[in-house]
Amino acid sequence: MDNHLDSFLDDEFLKKLEKLKVIAGKSARNHRRGEHRSWQSGEGLEFLDYRKYHIGDDLRYVDWSVYGRLDKLFVKLFHAEKGQTAHLLLDTSLSMGTGNPSKDITAKKIAAAISYICLSNLDKTGLMAFADKIVAIKAPARGKKQYPEVLKYFLSLSPSDLTNLNGCLAEYASICRNPGIAVIISDFLDPKGYEVGLNALAYRDFDINLIQVMSHEELFWSRTGNLMLHEVETGEKKVTFVDKPLLALYQQKVNTFIAKIKRYCGHCGINYFLCDTGTPFEDLLTDYLSKGALFR
Repeated sequence: MDNHLDSFLDDEFLKKLEKLKVIAGKSARNHRRGEHRSWQSGEGLEFLDYRKYHIGDDLRYVDWSVYGRLDKLFVKLFHAEKGQTAHLLLDTSLSMGTGNPSKDITAKKIAAAISYICLSNLDKTGLMAFADKIVAIKAPARGKKQYPEVLKYFLSLSPSDLTNLNGCLAEYASICRNPGIAVIISDFLDPKGYEVGLNALAYRDFDINLIQVMSHEELFWSRTGNLMLHEVETGEKKVTFVDKPLLALYQQKVNTFIAKIKRYCGHCGINYFLCDTGTPFEDLLTDYLSKGALFR
């Protein structure tokens, strides 16, 4: 197996993920999250409340002891656990192949770890990779036995082509039969934007979570002098001289770009997390889960 993901089958690492699952479980759950509860009459895991009997209700769930005291019919209600579907949408465009470690590798590690936690939580978990179009889809499945197949799926992917966030996210929203949680892992470096695609997911009632993966060099570029700039998706090359004023302008542009995404997410109620590839992976994952962004 690829040396970047072979540890993801190691028992010791999976035990660490189980501990991180505990961290995630301590945060307050989102009502749309997996293992959420609903009101339901009949058998369930835990008694919830009573409501008045309505014609057509199952008489097996009438509380006759209450009827004996009050001379009124009440039906028992229980908590019923309902599974949720998690959809991990992974950007595999050429821009994700840059950085050291590459954004692509970091994104796959994040996706693999979240997949394992969701699968061990008995959530159905589906995968979708995209670039200028949808590259591959793995239909939602449940249970930890699916995890090796998840890793094989990620290992089959490599960065290629341009980015088309709006088109790919909108297409997935239109073809997905079971909307649930959508975790989008991307650098979001698409000049055409991302708003249309995210709006399409929101329209289908997805619970949207963004993980923006940026290389440490992109976030904190420090080199000056004559540089050859290479736009990896278009192939365009340009020689330029970078001095301190230009460096400051670059940093301002990056900060503005990130701030715009955060502002959009805040306005739309979307969970947002910025991932710096220079951060040790375990620290990164612990930070993400402890914030309770996904597992609320």
